[in-house]
Formats: sequence, structure tokens, C-alpha cells
Amino acid sequence: MNCYYHFIFSGSLRLLAMKLVSSSLIFISSFIQAAVIDEIAELEASKKQPQKKAWLAPVLPVNQPDMRTYRLPDGSAINQDDYRIVLFMQASCQYCRQFDPLLAQYSAQSGFRVFPYTLDGQGDAHFPKAIPAPPSVVEAFFGPGQRSITPATWLVNVHTLQTWPLTQGMTDMQTLQQQINYSLMGHR
Repeated sequence: MNCYYHFIFSGSLRLLAMKLVSSSLIFISSFIQAAVIDEIAELEASKKQPQKKAWLAPVLPVNQPDMRTYRLPDGSAINQDDYRIVLFMQASCQYCRQFDPLLAQYSAQSGFRVFPYTLDGQGDAHFPKAIPAPPSVVEAFFGPGQRSITPATWLVNVHTLQTWPLTQGMTDMQTLQQQINYSLMGHR
């Protein structure tokens, strides 16, 4: 008989526990439902308030470096920052001592930057920080087994590394500029 009462008593407890759990779930769900209803009411209220239109906000420019424009004779323009004049020079070369001041002046006036390489390990007054040219660089510009003539200039696209020979030996700046224009107009 003891077992019978235990079964009935434990069955009653189970029933009571199930009623408590279900009533708790109903209470919690009604609380959650009330919170959701409050959120919906807030969203609806905000719809009635005037809002600023996103497309009316001022558009701020993106920070981009200023483009340094070079006009070609055909009217088109290029960004000078995309190109460098590569100079091969030697401090001991008499023609370099004549050419380098003219190239430095041309660079200042035209805006084309010069990247100087030295073949004798020394810069000069106009390009004192010339970088000693490794043999692989000399070979890439002048060709395998070719003699290096100074001063020599190339135009290089800094993004694609495409090169155009400009001058070798003593040259005036008008010829250099013509070569730059020809290279840029014919090979873009």
C-alpha cells in the first residue's frame, strides 16, 4: 500500500509541477509579447516624426591626393605621379655635369619627377642622392651586354613598369620633352 500512495503522491507532484511550469511559460510569453508590442509602438511613432533625408546630407569629398596633370599636345592629360624619368648618370661624366642641371630645371618646371641612378656610385650637385645602379637594373634598361651611355633617360610608368627610352648622351630639354610627349601619346 505504501507503493500505491507513493505513486499517487508523486503523480500529484508531477501534475502540480507541470501546471507551475506551464503557467510560468504563459506569464513569460505575455511579458515578451508586451515588450515586442512596445518596440513596435516605438517604431510606428518614429515614422510619424519628420526625418532628414539621407540624400540631402552634404557629400564630403574622399581624401585623394591632388592629381598633378600634364597636358599632351593632342589635348589629353596624364597624371604625372604615374610616371618617372629614370636617369642614369656618373659624377665623373662631363656630359652628365652639363645635362643634369638642365634636367633638374626641367623637372622643377614640368613637374616630372626624376629617379636618378649612378653608374660610378656617386651623385652630383643636382642629384646628390643618386642610387648606385645594380647590374640587373642596368641590364634591364640598356639590354644584356650593352654598353651604358650616360647621361641616359627613360620614362617609366610606376604602376606597370613599362619603359620608354627617351635620350642617350647630351640632349637639350626640348628634345627630351618631345620624346616624353611621343612616348605618352603613342603608347598609352
